[in-house]
Amino acid sequence: MQKLFLIITTILASSLLGGCVGSIKPDAKALDFYDFGLASAQSRIEPKLPIDSLSASDAIQNNKIRYRLNYRNPTQIYGFAESRWSTLPLDLVRQKLGNGTLPQQQCSVKLQLVAFDQVFDSPSSNKGVVQIQSALIDRKNRSVLASTLIEASSDAPSADVKGGVTALDAASSTALKQALSWAEQAAANTANCYPPSPTN
Repeated sequence: MQKLFLIITTILASSLLGGCVGSIKPDAKALDFYDFGLASAQSRIEPKLPIDSLSASDAIQNNKIRYRLNYRNPTQIYGFAESRWSTLPLDLVRQKLGNGTLPQQQCSVKLQLVAFDQVFDSPSSNKGVVQIQSALIDRKNRSVLASTLIEASSDAPSADVKGGVTALDAASSTALKQALSWAEQAAANTANCYPPSPTN
């Protein structure tokens, strides 16, 4: 009888211990957060036209670090499970702009960030791709005088999230410079922006 009691006690103890161990879950891995580092005043991009607005499409208005596998399905979007942007991609791009005072001008530029992805062309080859819609605006009547889509890319130094962050940093700077440069050129060729000086 005593032997049977010991067997039952052992079975019950084992069951309880197994239940306790089974209920213990491993700690979830902490998320890694990324940005483009601390920007110096010298590295900021100074626009020559007033910025009417800087916005982003709804699809990238979150802090997920997105990537695409073009070699498998270019229409499918993925997100790194354990990595996030420390702020919205729009804010990362906005931080690249200088805040110098510009003279009053009749035209301004409207910018919209429409793509901000790490794109893998193969498992070992990837790049950062940034697209910005740039529009020249008549400030008097709010009409769009001209518009274009700017795309810039930069090869990633590694096939991981760190490489993608580096590539997107470079690509977003290039896209922003090209979008502003296009608007400045469009304004120079538009009479609404620089009307002829009155003659005596």
